[in-house]
Amino acid sequence: MSMQALTQRRYGSFEVFQLETIDVPVPENNEVRISVRASGVNDWELGMMEGKPYIIRAFLGLSRPKPPVVGCEVAGVVDSVGSDVRKFKPGDKVYGDLSEGSFGSYAEYVCVPETAIHAMPINLTFEQAAAIPHAGLLMLQALGDIGGLEEGQSLLVNGAGGGVGALALQYAKLRGVRVTGVDSAAKADHMLSLGYNEVIDYEEEDFTESDSQYDLILDTKTKRSPFDLLRALKPGGTYVTVGGDFPRIVQIVLFGRWIALRHRKHVRMLSLKPNQGLDQLTGLVEAGELLPTIDRVYPLAEAVSAIERFASANHEGKVVISMGDGALS
Repeated sequence: MSMQALTQRRYGSFEVFQLETIDVPVPENNEVRISVRASGVNDWELGMMEGKPYIIRAFLGLSRPKPPVVGCEVAGVVDSVGSDVRKFKPGDKVYGDLSEGSFGSYAEYVCVPETAIHAMPINLTFEQAAAIPHAGLLMLQALGDIGGLEEGQSLLVNGAGGGVGALALQYAKLRGVRVTGVDSAAKADHMLSLGYNEVIDYEEEDFTESDSQYDLILDTKTKRSPFDLLRALKPGGTYVTVGGDFPRIVQIVLFGRWIALRHRKHVRMLSLKPNQGLDQLTGLVEAGELLPTIDRVYPLAEAVSAIERFASANHEGKVVISMGDGALS
């Protein structure tokens, strides 16, 4: 049996992605096979495309990526299960983050360990569900586990117009937090319609050079020195990055503890724990307290265009790829 999949067999630019017909995978004893219905686009796809920062090649593959099929967010239907699987059965709707190692969600079928997925929220479409696991857990672990967001605080989200920002805004509003969003002027109306209290155009204003300070800063696009970021934090405040320029992230890791001792402010990098907290996230979604914002949905045949859309940073919310009904061929 065969299927369509977006493959990558070398590092480079967008031309490394190829839509191929390959064999449908067979689940191992501890795996489930998912008929993929949708997948979200994330920074992982760009990092895997270029193999940068080079340190990621230590586990992705030195000369070429080990996982031949890209994609880390999945939503779909369990198609078959291995002999040791007890949690899921064929027909179950599931979703999850595959960035812990397997990847492969840009395909009509993918096999994953049963621990890598969770029952899908009952109130979402597959396209909506695919926009949640990676982006939502980046947000939840950054604001909850590290940031300790509390009622009455102030939050700034840098790179606020994407999928992480939209979920962070909703989570913060549940706690009575005032939220400022930083992104391009082209996204200002969209961001205000979502409920941001204030929107900053990063091309016109550097939030680290203003007089405003925040209890917590969530940065999806780190480009500044950690010492510059201190100016935007209140005493005792916390800055958390979930991605950005590698040299800046290294600075945060190297100087974070010293900064905390010297300035009583905290700069931290989130090391995502895939699927940890997905049950909590699912509960928030099913309660109607969190809903993803979708920018565009592309068919699998246009997956490269979807990745290019994400790379342009013009997306307002999450870019999603739809696989159709996943029928075997």
